[in-house]
Formats: sequence, C-alpha cells, structure tokens
Amino acid sequence: MKKGYMRLQWLGVVLSAWVFTASAQNHIVVRAQMDSAAIMMGDQTTVRLELSQDKGKFVRLPVIQDTLVAGVEVLKISKPDTLDLKNNRIQINNEVLVTSFDSGLYYLPPFKYVIDNDTFETQALSLKVVPVPVDTTHAEFDIKTVDAPPFVLWDFIPVWVLYLLLALVVIAAGIYAYWRWGRNKKSDDVADAKQIVPPYERAMQALQELKDSKLWQQGQEKAYYTTLTEILRTYIDGRFHINAMEMTTTQIIETLRRNEETKAVNQQLRDILAMADFVKFAKMRPLPDDNEQVMRYAETFVEETKPEEKTPEPSNEDGSDNPE
Repeated sequence: MKKGYMRLQWLGVVLSAWVFTASAQNHIVVRAQMDSAAIMMGDQTTVRLELSQDKGKFVRLPVIQDTLVAGVEVLKISKPDTLDLKNNRIQINNEVLVTSFDSGLYYLPPFKYVIDNDTFETQALSLKVVPVPVDTTHAEFDIKTVDAPPFVLWDFIPVWVLYLLLALVVIAAGIYAYWRWGRNKKSDDVADAKQIVPPYERAMQALQELKDSKLWQQGQEKAYYTTLTEILRTYIDGRFHINAMEMTTTQIIETLRRNEETKAVNQQLRDILAMADFVKFAKMRPLPDDNEQVMRYAETFVEETKPEEKTPEPSNEDGSDNPE
C-alpha cells in the first residue's frame, strides 16, 4: 500500500513538471493575487490579474460576473493595461475590486484565460471575511433619527414660477427700453421743432407769453427781467450765431455794435440789459412805465433785426430759367 502511494506521488511530480515545461515552452504565465486575504465585513480588496506572453497571440480574458462566488460581490473591473516587457514580450494587467457583507471563508475559483485555443488558469484564492466586532459591555443605543435635509428655497419653488419671473423681467426690460426710446424720440422731436421755428417767431411768441404772465404786475420784477433777458439772449444766439448766453452785457453790446443790422436798435438793447442788471443785482424796483417800455424796446429790437424775406426770382412764362 505504501509502495503504491509512493508511485502516485512520483506520478504527480512528473505531471506537474510536464505542465510547467509546457507553460515554459509556450512562454505563457498567468497569475492572480489579492491585496488582502482577510477583510472586515463591508470592506473592499482588489484581486490583481497578470498575464505574460509573447506578442501577437490572441487572448480572451476571464469572464467575470457580478459575483465571484456566492457572498463575494464584484464592484468594479478595470480596463486591461498592457505593458511592454521587451524581447517581444507583453504583460496584460487587470484589477477586480470585490467586497463581502457576510462573514466566513470563501474560496475563489481560478481565473481562466484562453490563448490560441488553449486554456490557462490562475491559482485559486481564499478570502476571509471577519464580522464587525460588537461591544456588548455598553448599554444599547436608540437608532439615530433621520436628519432633516437643509432648507433650500429653490426646492420649494415650482418651475412655472421661475418661468413667470423670467417673463416679467423680459416684459419690464421691454417697457423700460420703449420708454427710453420714446422719451429720446420726443426730445429729438422737440429739438427738431425748435430748429424748424425761426428765431424771430420764437422770440415774439416768448415775449407775448411773458406779457400775458403779468409778472411785474404781481411784484415779481426780478423774474420778469430775468425771463426778458433770456428771451433776447436766445434770439441773438439763434439770429446772429453769437454765444450770447455765456457773454456779459458789455460783450453783447460791443459785439452787436459792429453789426450793420443792429446799429439802429443797439441803444435800446443796451437800455434793456442795463435795467435788467439793476433789477437783478442792485434790487432796484423800476416804475410801471419802465417795465412797459423795456417790453416795447425788446419787441422793437426783434422786429428791426428780423431777417428780410428773400423774394423769389421771376421766371419765364415757359418755365425756363434762361431767356431765349
């Protein structure tokens, strides 16, 4: 009996040597190893797979399911990583992340590679899962209550409310743009209207409105003379293109004295501006006759300096400009 047992052992050694020799001749080496052979329940460990072979051989990697064995779950399988070992050799590495939630000792079957219709298996592995220790010396604790999530306002606002707010903002922006555009357009229209009305007509209309306001009759002589001088300065600016609004009384008189169209009424303008300066700066109270006289002087100045209307040149009856 002992002799037969010895023969079996010898036969196994011979077979192992033959398998090793065959693998060595094919230059194919497969290997599996684990980072940790013992883990706590719920912990994770990595199974590292290696294949070394000659280049140019067709390889079919191990087929790995969701579990290696019952109780050992596969969490992640990495993509194969190929390393060049030189001398026409390569190494293909692969990693399998596993875990277990049941304590016990698990035997992981070999991983099978298929190379050129030949199957090669790694060594089997074992994984020990240790239960989580429980301290029984302390009193039991209540289960922790569920924590309330933080308050976030946006989580309680329906989507349609956000769209409504967005629409209101767009409408408000449109109304504001229309209002700005309309106001600017109205200002431009007023400015254009002022440019269309000749300075003479604007001045005469303003003088009439000043008379109708009866300021000096109500004891507002200063406002009366201030408005009167502003009307005349605006008229001189538009009629003679002189910046009368920024000039002093003396500068205005000296400038108009050299103008042929204003020589005849320059003295009347001097009297108006001088009286206005006395009222505004010396707080003088002129007589009613003086107030009426400066108005007459202002109307006369505007009338006498009104630009002459150009008479159209006569044309021939046949409509041609050049005589025959």
